Amino acid sequence: MPLCTITTNLPDEKLSDTFLKETSALIAKLLDKDEKHVQVTLFCNVRTISSGSLEPCMTFYLSSFERFRPGDNNRKYGDEIGKFLAEKTGLPDSRMRVIFHDLQPIDVGFPPL
Repeated sequence: MPLCTITTNLPDEKLSDTFLKETSALIAKLLDKDEKHVQVTLFCNVRTISSGSLEPCMTFYLSSFERFRPGDNNRKYGDEIGKFLAEKTGLPDSRMRVIFHDLQPIDVGFPPL
């Protein structure tokens, strides 16, 4: 169950619903998960300062069950996500952060079905 939260000070009109759909598909492909389990949340217009600058920037948080362990594919994931974000947003690498969080089953509650 990959969960992705993206925060940026880019304006909402810069990132369309297509960006969300493409992000979801990328995560499913990278993590070899069924896209029906992927959730992407986007927060635009977030007042943010990064490296002492108010220039456009983005933080991409990605969590998934037991996926991001030392020695795993974190470098590959980061490279692919970085290329995707640069292509879609025009932001340079220096204005993006990609953060992985390895979830454990105890970290997530599921509503009753």
